[in-house]
Amino acid sequence: MNTQINLKLSEKMFNAAKTLTELRGFDSLQDFIREILREKLFEEEKEELNGLFTYLASESSLAKTWLSKEEDEAWQHLEKEI
Repeated sequence: MNTQINLKLSEKMFNAAKTLTELRGFDSLQDFIREILREKLFEEEKEELNGLFTYLASESSLAKTWLSKEEDEAWQHLEKEI
C-alpha cells in the first residue's frame, strides 16, 4: 500500500532540492525526497548497530584490564545503553 502526501516548500528550498536532485543523479525530486527520508529513518538504527559492534569488540579486551570499581560502573552504564 502506498500513501501520497503533499508537501509545501519555500521557493529557495525547492530550488536547492531540485539542484541536489540533479547533482546526485536522481530521476525526480520525489525519488530524492524518498531517499533522504529513508536515510534519516534508518540512521538511528545504523548508529545503534555501530554501538553494539563497539561493545562486542571491546568486551573481551576490557575484561582483561579492569582496574577499578569506577571502570566497572562505567561499563555497566554502557551495557544499559545498548
